[in-house]
Parts: sequence; C-alpha cells; structure tokens
Amino acid sequence: MKNSIFRSILMGLLIGVLVFVAFRLVLVLLIVGAIFKLAGGGKWKREQWRQRKLAYVDNVRNMDENQYEAFKSNFGHGHCHNYNSKQH
Repeated sequence: MKNSIFRSILMGLLIGVLVFVAFRLVLVLLIVGAIFKLAGGGKWKREQWRQRKLAYVDNVRNMDENQYEAFKSNFGHGHCHNYNSKQH
C-alpha cells in the first residue's frame, strides 16, 4: 500500500515537472521562431534570391561569344564581374 502511494506521488511529480519544462521549452522555441520570422527569414528572402539568380542566368544567356569567353576565363577570380572585366 505504501509503495503504490509513493509511486503515484512520484509519477504525479514527474508529470508535473515534465509539463512545466515542456511548456517553457515550447514557449522559448516560439519566441525564437518569431524573432527569426520578424528578422526577415522566410518566403520573401527565398523569392528574392530566386529572382536574383534568374537575372544572373539571363545576363549570361544574353552575352555574345567574346563576352562569354571573357566571363569563363575570369569566373573564379573574384566576386564582382565588373571588377574582373576592367582593363588596367
């Protein structure tokens, strides 16, 4: 009889602690998620990146042969295409 009472009390205590900790964890995760959402992450950024990538592809498609050869030879040398295409 004593074992079943202590067992019930211990189970109730563990369930209470679990609910308390889980509630706080879920609350913290929701707050962090809201911060990232408000900081600008999400669908808008992905759509903007997709449009920028498509504009880059269109620029490459519209190059003539000489420009394309110059682009291929300068491709791995820097991040700015205009910097690489200048004649010093």
